[in-house]
Amino acid sequence: MKNLFKYLLLLNIALFSVACRSDRDDLLEEPPSKPVTEFYKNANELAATYDPSNAVSQTVRNRVYDLYKSKKWSELETVFTNDNLNGKWPPANGGYNTVDDTPITMGQKYDRYSNGIGTYSGTGAPTLGGSFTSPIINGYVYTFGQRALNQAENAYDFYYEIEVLNNSLTFGGQTADVIPWFNQVGNGKQTMWKIPIDPATGYQKTWNKLAQEGYIKVTIKKNPSGKYPGAVGVVIAK
Repeated sequence: MKNLFKYLLLLNIALFSVACRSDRDDLLEEPPSKPVTEFYKNANELAATYDPSNAVSQTVRNRVYDLYKSKKWSELETVFTNDNLNGKWPPANGGYNTVDDTPITMGQKYDRYSNGIGTYSGTGAPTLGGSFTSPIINGYVYTFGQRALNQAENAYDFYYEIEVLNNSLTFGGQTADVIPWFNQVGNGKQTMWKIPIDPATGYQKTWNKLAQEGYIKVTIKKNPSGKYPGAVGVVIAK
C-alpha cells in the first residue's frame, strides 16, 4: 500500500511537470503571423512600373520579379544598370511593402529634398514640385541615405517640410519602404502623393499651388547646395 501511494505520488508529480512544461512552451510560441499580401502579384504587374513601352523581354521581367520578391537589391540594381532599365531608377516607384490609397490627413507632416522649378532669384518663395516625400513619424526624420535619392545631398537646393492643414484633400497617397539604391542604404519610408493635374498648366499641381488652395503649408528648412541661403525659413502658405 505504501509503495502504491509512492507510485501515485510520483505519477502526479510527473504529470504536473509535463503540464507545466507544456504551458511554458505555449507561452514561448510566437503567434501565427498574418500572410503577407504582395502588391505586385506577377512579373508583368511589376514591369508596368518600369517598362511602359513593353520593350523588356519576358525572361528579363521574370528575373526582375524574382529579385524584387527576394529583396536582392544589389543584384536587381545591376540588372537595371546593365540593361539601362527605367533610366536606371528602381522599379515599383522605388518601394517595396507597398500600401496603396493611404490617406493624407490633417496634422501629418512630410519632408522632401528637391530643386526648384524654373528660375529662382534667391528671394521669396521658389516654385516646388514633385510627388515623393518621406513621412515624419512621431517627430522622426529619415536620414538622407534612407531615402535612396540619385544625387548627393548637396546637389539639392531645398530641403522642406510639408504640413497638411485640413482633411479636404481629394486624393491620397501610396506608401512603401524605400529600396536601397544608388549606393544609399534606403529602407526608410516614402509616401507618393497622387497629386492631380492643374487645369491651368496641364501639369501636376505644384506644392505652391496646394499651399495656395489652403491644403498644406511648406517650410524651407535647409539649403543643402548653399546657393540660396536666404530661402531658409521661407514659408509657403495661403
